[in-house]
Amino acid sequence: MELKKELGKNIQKYRKLNKITQEKLAELIGVEINSISSIETGKYFPSPDNLVKIATALNLNISTLFCFKENLSCEDYIEEIKNDIKLLSSDKSKLISISSFIKQLL
Repeated sequence: MELKKELGKNIQKYRKLNKITQEKLAELIGVEINSISSIETGKYFPSPDNLVKIATALNLNISTLFCFKENLSCEDYIEEIKNDIKLLSSDKSKLISISSFIKQLL
């Protein structure tokens, strides 16, 4: 696992879930758009200050950005699912779909 790439994937995932463009995220944290692209592709690691700004802009705890699939426990998966659902809380149709899917699994 390469930390920069995994972190970049998570930043991109949560940015898209929040429906924020790279340009908007760059504006929110005060960097150039190419910096966001370089972070998301794993080329560069964000500075500690920018990492805090990214997490804040994405409404996340910094620790969530460092939760990578291969290391997750059941409790971690539950927390990740809760965070993802919070991001969708204003989209009733997606919540209905998620609910139906979960019921099919049970």
